[in-house]
Amino acid sequence: MSAVITSKTTKNHDIECVLSASDSYIETLSIRTIDLQPGLLELAIRTQLLSAKNPAETRVTSRTCINLANLVGIRSAIDRYLENPEGSRYEPAPF
Repeated sequence: MSAVITSKTTKNHDIECVLSASDSYIETLSIRTIDLQPGLLELAIRTQLLSAKNPAETRVTSRTCINLANLVGIRSAIDRYLENPEGSRYEPAPF
């Protein structure tokens, strides 16, 4: 299950993609610009437990900041993997 949600504001461009979802759990990946750090992007993985006391609450399980060139490198690595998912999983991606 995958969906992309885009939110644009005057200062921000956020994108969120569902990584996995079930009746009780949702995990998403979000990418957003960082206003105070031009050239850097925040990648965050959030989880949401729908059976929790507050089911609307999300928790950040992973967060990193990268530049656009490295984000393009991630896309390239994913594309190469999807072209040959049974190929070498241990080859470092050339950036």
